[in-house]
Amino acid sequence: MESISELTERQIKILKTIIDEYIINGEPIGSEFLEKKFKLGFSPATIRNEMVVLGKNGYIQKAHFSSGRIPTPKAFRLYISSLLPKKQLSTAEEAAMKNEVWDYQNDLVRFLEESAITLAKKSGLLSLVILDSGFRHYSGMSNLLAIKEFDDNDLTKNIFDYLENYDYWIKLLNELLQNRHQEFQIFIGEDYLHQSLYSLGGVFAHFDGQDYKGAIGVLGPCRLEYSSALPLVNYTASIIKQVIDKKK
Repeated sequence: MESISELTERQIKILKTIIDEYIINGEPIGSEFLEKKFKLGFSPATIRNEMVVLGKNGYIQKAHFSSGRIPTPKAFRLYISSLLPKKQLSTAEEAAMKNEVWDYQNDLVRFLEESAITLAKKSGLLSLVILDSGFRHYSGMSNLLAIKEFDDNDLTKNIFDYLENYDYWIKLLNELLQNRHQEFQIFIGEDYLHQSLYSLGGVFAHFDGQDYKGAIGVLGPCRLEYSSALPLVNYTASIIKQVIDKKK
């Protein structure tokens, strides 16, 4: 993850505001807009100068057909590691998720399918679950198609193609399993190994038992709401671990 120490407090404030706004609306952001909407306490000229520095350092980039800027994968990594608002599921939310899948615990395939369906429904994103034994299931493609980034037919086609490529996801699963000490992992930009998927963001958590190793997560645009996705993914993975542990 990126280090926040290379940025000044003013740059951090400006960058966080840009990212928060971009997550909400997905539109390029300019200095005058920031000053008018958020009253940051800096002049548009100062904000503009700081945005130049943030651009040179790889945190924001010019958007096509706009004078505004958008956060880069580097910016999102910094945001996730140092600036992300911490959210947790309530006891009621956890109980509701568990109730939707627990009746299927004795049928692992159906249980994993229902877990993916529930995760997609709760997150509003595409969910994917994969086992190293050859199982893969995804749910929520309609969620992606409702997000404006996926009006791009080429991007959507690439996602469909890669969702059907089991070997590709096994590569990413192996990356996850090499970092078992981490509760979750974020995939952004180059993490997807193929340039056609660099605009994606994702949150994954692994699970493993004596007989099964796998991961579950969500995929969306780079600007997906990580603070909401993280607790959903982590809790879903914890339910799956409970079921797999019973089968040891």
